[in-house]
Amino acid sequence: MVTLVSLRPSTLSIILALGLALAADGAFAEDAPLTDCASIRALSKEVAARRLPVQIRGVVTFSYPKEGTAFVVQTGTEGTYVERGEFARSKGLVPAGWSWPEVIPPGSLIELDGVTGSGDYAPVIYPQHIRIIGQAPLPEAPRLSISELLDSKWDCQRVRVRGVVQFTEETPTAAQSAWCELAAYGGRVRVRINHLDSSSHLTHLVDSEVEATGVMFAHWNSRGELLGARINVQNLDDLHVIERGPDDPFAVPKLKLSEIQPFSREGFTFHRRRCEGTVTLVWPGSGSNQLFFLQEDHRGVCVETNEQTHLALGDRLEVSGFVEIKENFGMLHAAAVRKIGTAPRPQPTPVDRRRVLGNTVAGRTVTDAEDVDGLLATLDGRVEKVDLADKEGPRLLVDDSEGRLVSASFNRDTPPAVLARFTPGSIVRINGVVRVELATSWPAQEHPRPVNFRFLVPTPDDVVVIRAAPWWTPQRLWFLLGGIGAVLAVTLAWNWLLRRRVELRSAQLAEEMRARREAAVEFEATLRERQRLAADLHDTLEQGLTGIAFRVETMVVQRTKAQDNGENLDRVRHLLSTVREDVRRSVWNLRADALDGHTLPEALQTVATRLADQSDLIVAVETEGTPRALPDLIAGNLLLLAQEAITNALKHGDPRSILVRLTFSHESLRLTVEDDGSGFDPAQAQTPREGHFGIQGMRERVKRLGGVLTVESAPGKGTCITVTVPARAGELTPGKP
Repeated sequence: MVTLVSLRPSTLSIILALGLALAADGAFAEDAPLTDCASIRALSKEVAARRLPVQIRGVVTFSYPKEGTAFVVQTGTEGTYVERGEFARSKGLVPAGWSWPEVIPPGSLIELDGVTGSGDYAPVIYPQHIRIIGQAPLPEAPRLSISELLDSKWDCQRVRVRGVVQFTEETPTAAQSAWCELAAYGGRVRVRINHLDSSSHLTHLVDSEVEATGVMFAHWNSRGELLGARINVQNLDDLHVIERGPDDPFAVPKLKLSEIQPFSREGFTFHRRRCEGTVTLVWPGSGSNQLFFLQEDHRGVCVETNEQTHLALGDRLEVSGFVEIKENFGMLHAAAVRKIGTAPRPQPTPVDRRRVLGNTVAGRTVTDAEDVDGLLATLDGRVEKVDLADKEGPRLLVDDSEGRLVSASFNRDTPPAVLARFTPGSIVRINGVVRVELATSWPAQEHPRPVNFRFLVPTPDDVVVIRAAPWWTPQRLWFLLGGIGAVLAVTLAWNWLLRRRVELRSAQLAEEMRARREAAVEFEATLRERQRLAADLHDTLEQGLTGIAFRVETMVVQRTKAQDNGENLDRVRHLLSTVREDVRRSVWNLRADALDGHTLPEALQTVATRLADQSDLIVAVETEGTPRALPDLIAGNLLLLAQEAITNALKHGDPRSILVRLTFSHESLRLTVEDDGSGFDPAQAQTPREGHFGIQGMRERVKRLGGVLTVESAPGKGTCITVTVPARAGELTPGKP
C-alpha cells in the first residue's frame, strides 16, 4: 500500500536545497549545474570555491546604478549576490568569454550562466552570460524588526523594516545616492537610497515614520562574523511614509532636560524631543558634527548636531533632537539648534569621589550616588601628570583627596604650551563637565553602578592653580636620588678600581720584597761562601804556596849540593800534592747541584765512595727509619752540611774513619757526622774573625732550615756534629727518599 504525502512548495524547495547541498559536498561527478539560489546558499565556502557551474532563471531584486556592476538575483524565496564588477574581472574570477547587458534594472527576468564563488561572507555567483528575457514582479518582502535583521540568513534577501527617520545624509555624486537612519525597537539601521533625483531631498522625511523595502546587506569582520546590517533601496519609492513628521523641528512639545527619556505607560517614542538650557561646554564631535552640553535645573545633557552654528559658553539654546543612549546616559543627536539668548554659566557643583560614585545601599543592588553626569562641577586636587599623548587630547591627571586619579581632558586643539603652568605637585581647582562611567554596557544586563568619572574642561582658564608646586617635587627628588645613586655608583666603581690597583701594587711590592729578600739571602750565602772560600784558600792554598816559595827561595839562595836540593824538592813535591788536594776539596764543596738527581742517602753514599777511593780513609753511611721524599732545598742543604763536616774533619782532625748517619722520624730528620780524629775544644774554636768560617757557616745554614746544630768534641776524642731539622720544614711526605 502506498501512502501519498502532500508537501507545500516551500517544504519542497528546502528538501531540494538540502539535496543539492549534499550532492555538492559529495562529488559533482557529472558537473550538474545549480539551478536555484537556495542550493547555492547552502554550499560551504570550501565547496563554493570549486567554481561549480550555475544555470538559473530569476528576477533581479537589486542592482547598483553604475553600469557593469554587481546585482542580486532571486529564485523562489532566496536571493544571491552576483559579482560582475571590475574587481572580479581584474582578478580573473569571471569566466572567460563573458557577455551581459551593461544595465540590468530591478524587476528584470534573466537567465544566467556562470560559476560559484566563496565570496567574502556568503557564496556568490560569477556570471559568464546574462540574458534579459523579460520583466517580473519583485518578490514579496517579509516585514522584520531591526533586531531580526542581525541574522545571517537575511543577507541579500528582500525585507521590510519600519522606523522613524532620525538622520539623513545626501551624497552629491553622479549617482546622487543618499542615506537615512531609521530607529525603532531593537536598535537602528541605515538605509541607502541608490538613486536620488536632483530635485528630491530627504530632509522632509526627518521625524517621519516610514517603511523601507529593499535588500539587506550584512557587515562582517575579517573572520566572516556578522557585525551589523544595512538596507539598500533603489529610490525614494521604496520608502513608504506611514506618518509624516512636522516640517518645523521645534513644532513638538517642550520638555525639561530631566524628561527627555522618562518612564511612560504609553511606551518610548523615537520622535524628536525639544528642550532648552545653558551651554556649559562646546566640544568637537566626530567628523563635521559638534558636541555641546546644556544644563538646566541641576540636569546636564549632551547634544550632538551637524549644524555649523557658532556656540559660546553661556548661550541659551533651544534644541530639538532624537534621544539616544550613549555611554549609558541619554543624549540628543541629530539636533536642530536655535539661540534664544544668553545667561550666566551655572555655578559649578562641588563633587568628590564619594558623591559621584556613592556606596552600595544595604540589601539592594543600587548605590546612593548623586546624578552629576553632564553637570558643570568643581574638584580640588594635586596634579600628578600632564599627559600630552592621549589620543582624545591633552589632559591632567589629578590626585583627589582620597588618593585616586581623576582625568581632566581639554579640547584636542588646546596648545600644549598653555598647560605648562600646571606643574606636577601643584594644587589646582578644576571647573568642568563631569562624565560618569558605569560598570556595564548598553543594554544593561544588571543594575548599573558608577565606577569612575572624569572632567571635560571647557578652557585652560577653567583650571585654577591654588598653590604652586613645591620645589621638592617627586620628579626633582627622583632626579636627586638618581644623581646621588650615580655619584655613589661612580664612587664605588672608583673605590673598586683603586682597591684593585692597591691590590695589584701590593702584590707587586710583595713580589719585589720577596725578590729582594731572596736576593739578600742569596747575597749573604754568596758572601759566606766567598768568605769560606777565602778562608780555605788562606788556610790551605796560600800556606802551601808560601811554603813552596820559601823552599824554592832557599834552594836559590843556598845553591847547595844536589843532595840538599833533592831534599828540598821532595818537600816541594809534597807541598804541591797537598795544595792540589786542598784545591780539589774546595771545588768539590762549591758544586751547585749537590744531589745531581739522586736522593739524599744516594748522594751521601757517592761522597763516601769518592773519599774512600782517593785515600785510605774509611767513610760509612747509615740510614735509619723510613726514608721520605725531601724537597731539594732540605736535601741539598743537608748534603752541603755533611760535606762541610767531612771537610773540616779532614782538614783539622786527621781521622782514620768517618761515620755519616741519616735518621728519619715522624717529627724530625737528623744528620750525624762522627769522626775519630784529634778533636778540639769547642769553646776555643776559631771564629770568622780569625779567618775560620766552618762551624759558623754550618750554624747559619741550619738556622735557615729551622733546625738545631750541636757540636760534641774534645781533644784526642774525635768530633760528632748533629743536625736536627723538623719534619714540617721539609713538608715530608711518604714516597721516594
